Amino acid sequence: MKDMPPKWADKFLEWYCRPDLLEDIQGDVYELFYRSVKTGRRKAKLYFIWNVFRYFRWKNIRRTPAHQSTTFMTRSMLKNILLVWFRQLVRQPGNSFLNVFGLSAGFTCAFLILLWVTHEYSFDKFHADPDRIFRVMTHAEAGGTFQTYNVAASAIDVSSIPEVETLVSVSSGTRWPHELCFRPDGKPDECIYLNGVYASEHLFSVFNFPILKGAPDPLKGTASIAISESMAKKLYGADDPIGKTIRIDDRREVVIASVFRDIPLNSSLKFDFALTFDILKKQWGMNDQQFAGQFFNIYLKTNKPIAPAQLTAKLNDVRVLTAPFREQHLSYQAHPLVDWRLKAKFEDGKNTGGRIEYVILFIIIGVLIVVMAVINFVNMSTARAALRAREIGIRKVTGAFRSTIVAQFMGESFLIVLMAFAFSVLATQLLLPFFNTLLDEPIGFNILTGDIPGYLFLFLAGVSVLAGIYPAFIMSSFLPAQVLKGQIAGNASGSTLFRKALLVVQLTVSAGIIIFSGVLYLQLNYVSEKNLGFDRGNMIRLEPTYQLLQKFDRFSDMLKRDPSITAVGASSVNPLSAGGGNSGVTWPGKAADQDVMFTTFSCSYEFPEMLGLRLVEGRHFQPQPLDSARTEVLVSEDAVKIMGLTEPEGTEIRIGNSPCVIVGVVNNFHTGSLHQQRLPAILCRTRHEHTSAVYIRYRAGEAQRAMETLSKVHKELEPARTMRYWFQDETFDGLYKTEIIASHLAQMFTWAALVIAIIGIVGLSTFNTMRKHKEIGIRRVFGASKAQVLSMLFNHFSWVLVISMAIAGPVAWYIGHRWLEGFAYHIDIPWWIFGATFVGVATLIALIIWAQGVRVISTNPTQTLRGNE
Repeated sequence: MKDMPPKWADKFLEWYCRPDLLEDIQGDVYELFYRSVKTGRRKAKLYFIWNVFRYFRWKNIRRTPAHQSTTFMTRSMLKNILLVWFRQLVRQPGNSFLNVFGLSAGFTCAFLILLWVTHEYSFDKFHADPDRIFRVMTHAEAGGTFQTYNVAASAIDVSSIPEVETLVSVSSGTRWPHELCFRPDGKPDECIYLNGVYASEHLFSVFNFPILKGAPDPLKGTASIAISESMAKKLYGADDPIGKTIRIDDRREVVIASVFRDIPLNSSLKFDFALTFDILKKQWGMNDQQFAGQFFNIYLKTNKPIAPAQLTAKLNDVRVLTAPFREQHLSYQAHPLVDWRLKAKFEDGKNTGGRIEYVILFIIIGVLIVVMAVINFVNMSTARAALRAREIGIRKVTGAFRSTIVAQFMGESFLIVLMAFAFSVLATQLLLPFFNTLLDEPIGFNILTGDIPGYLFLFLAGVSVLAGIYPAFIMSSFLPAQVLKGQIAGNASGSTLFRKALLVVQLTVSAGIIIFSGVLYLQLNYVSEKNLGFDRGNMIRLEPTYQLLQKFDRFSDMLKRDPSITAVGASSVNPLSAGGGNSGVTWPGKAADQDVMFTTFSCSYEFPEMLGLRLVEGRHFQPQPLDSARTEVLVSEDAVKIMGLTEPEGTEIRIGNSPCVIVGVVNNFHTGSLHQQRLPAILCRTRHEHTSAVYIRYRAGEAQRAMETLSKVHKELEPARTMRYWFQDETFDGLYKTEIIASHLAQMFTWAALVIAIIGIVGLSTFNTMRKHKEIGIRRVFGASKAQVLSMLFNHFSWVLVISMAIAGPVAWYIGHRWLEGFAYHIDIPWWIFGATFVGVATLIALIIWAQGVRVISTNPTQTLRGNE
C-alpha cells in the first residue's frame, strides 16, 4: 500500500491555507514527503508535519474579504437558495418527487404514531393531582399461583392509613343494572340504553368530572341521579332537567340532582349517569349485610404523594386486610390510576405491563421509519451529487467558500424537508378518521393542538439537520481542480461503504417489521382457529329483561319454530369471558391446604348442549325439575383430574356453602382468553330467572333470517324495550382487541416501510448504475450478455441483503418470541417466515435493478464510451 502523510496534518493545511495558494503549497509538501519516505517512513511523516506548520504564516492564512458580509444568511443568499432549489425541482422532477414522497411517508407514519402515543399517555392525567389517586387490586392465591382482580371488598376500612384522604367505591359494567333503559321526555314508546355507574358520595370530589349545574355532591341523596350533558340533551333537549323525576329501567323513580360535563375520551372510567349505592341495593334486592360482602372498584386519593409499594404495605396491614380475607389467601395492591391504561396486565400477582409494550414497540417502529426516510433522502441527495459536481467546482473557482456551499445545500435540504413536512401534516389530518377506525376508538388530539406543535417543530429542526448535514458537507468537499478535470469518482457522493451501511439499516428495519408483522398475523390466526372446546360460531347473545326470563319457555318455543334457529339457552356468564376463578370448591379427599382455582358459573339445563360441549361420562342436565336441594353440576375433565375422582358421577362436592352433585363430565373448554392457562370448569344448573343472558344458536349462513325472527319475537313479548344483542364472534374479537389493533398498525407500517425501502433501493441502484456506465459499456463491447451485466449489478447488493437478514432475523425472532410469551397458548415461530422474507426482499431488489439497468444495457456501448450517454 502506498505511504500516505498524516491525515490530520493534511486537513489542518486545507483548513488554514488560502484557496489560491493551497494547490501549490500542498503539492510542495507532498513532493517533499515522497522524497523523504524512501529514507524512513517515520522521519517522512514528522518532516511532513514540520512543513505544514512551517507554512503556517500570516500571508498564507485564509481571510474573509473585506467586502464579504459577516452575516451567515443574507437576503441574496436566501434568494439564491430558493432559485437553485426551484430549478432543481423543475429539472429533476422524478428525483424530487421520490425525495418528497419518501420523507412524507415516513413523517406521516411518525405523526400518526405521535398522536396515538400522546393519546395513550394522556389517560387519566386530566384529574386534579392524578398521581395521588390509586386503584385497589385484589390478589387471590391458590395452589401457589395468583389470580388478580381489579376490585376490592366494599367494606374495606382504610381509616388506619393516615395518608388516605378519600375513598370512593364504584360499581361499573356493560350489562344490567349498569346498562339501563331511559325514555326521552314526551316519547314514552322510545327506549334509549345508556351506561352508568353506582358510586359512593365522593365520586365527583375525587375525580375531575365538573358539575355544570345542580348540586355539587349529587350522590349524597338516596334517590338522586347525576347525568351527563349529552344524556340531558338526548332526554330533555334544551329544557333544564334539574329537579325533574326520571324513571330508570321503567322500575324506579329518581330525581335529577346534577348535570356533569361529558367524560373525556382519555378517561378510564366512563359513564353517562351516576346513581347511589342505595339504588343498586334495591336493583339487586339485597339487604345491608349481603351488600357489604360485595366487591367493587375501590379508588383511594391520598393527601400527599406516596409510593405505591408503601401504600400497598399499609393496605395489607391487619387493620385493613382482616382475618377472614387472610384466611382466603387474599391480598391488596395499590395501583396508580395513571398507570391503569398502559400497565394493567397482571400475571401470577405481578404487574407485567400491558398496552405499554405496544406503545414502546410502535415508538421504536416510528423512529426507525423516520430514520429510513432520512437515509433515503441522504442516499438520493448524494447520488445526484455527481450531476452537480461541475456546479460546485465553478462556484469554488469563482470565489465561493465552503461555508457558503454548505449553507446552499443545507438550505435546499431544509426546503425539501419542509415541503415533505407540510404534505405529511396534511396527510395526517386526512388519514386521522381512517386511523381512528383502525384503532376502533377516537383519538382526542389534533396535530395542531396542545404540546404537539412544539414536538413537531423540534422534529422538523432535528430532521432537517440530520437529513441535510451529510450531503451538504460531502458536496462542499469537492476540490475544484479534480471536479473540473472529471476526477470525482472516489468521492462523488462520499463513502460508498457508508452508503451501503445506510441501506443495510433500511433493509434490516424493513425485514424486521415484515417478520414481526407476520408473527402477529399467524398468532391471531391461530387464536381465531383454535378449538376452544365449544362452538362459539353462529351464536347470538341477548341481554334479556327479568320479565323475558320469566317467559323463557314461551320465548324459546317461538324462536325454534323458525328452522334457522336450532337451540336456545341461558347462562349467568359469557363462556368466552367467564372472569376470575373460584377457590371455594371442596370435594371428598381434598387436602386441607389444597387451593385450586375453578371457573364456576350457573346456566339453564339446555345451555351445555347448546354450547356444543361433548359429554364424556354421565348425563347432561335434564328438563325436569330438580328432585333434590342439591344443585346438579357438570364438571370438565380437568376438574375430575384435579379432584382425583375415579367415579365422578354421583359424587357430592360443595361450592362455597352450597351442596352439589356431579351428574356428568364434559370435555375441557376455555373460559377466557388464550393469554391465561385453562381453568377446570364447573357448570351449575339453575333456573332461567337466575341467569343474565340468553344465547341463540342459528344455522350457518342464516344470520339475517335468525335476526329477523329474534327481533319479531322480542318485540311481541317485550314491545316497550329495545332489543340488546351481540354476536359471539364480536365478543371473541374483543378479547384480543389490543392484539388486533397492534396487528393492523404493524401491517400498515409494514407497507410504509416497504415503500420507503423501495425508494431507497431505487436511489442506490440509480447511483450504482450511473457510476458503472462506462464499465457496463466495456463489458458489453467484450461480449457480456444482459443477464451477466444484471447479475453484476445485483451482486453489488447481495452482501447488503445477507447482512440485513443476518441482523433482522435474530432480532425479529427475539421480539416475536417475547411477545408470544404473553399467550399461554401460542404458535412456534415458523422457519419459513424468515426464508419467505429473504426471497421476497431479494426478488424486490432484483426487479428494481432490472428496471434500472435494462435502459443502460440497451444503450449502444459506443455512445456510452464516447460520453454521449
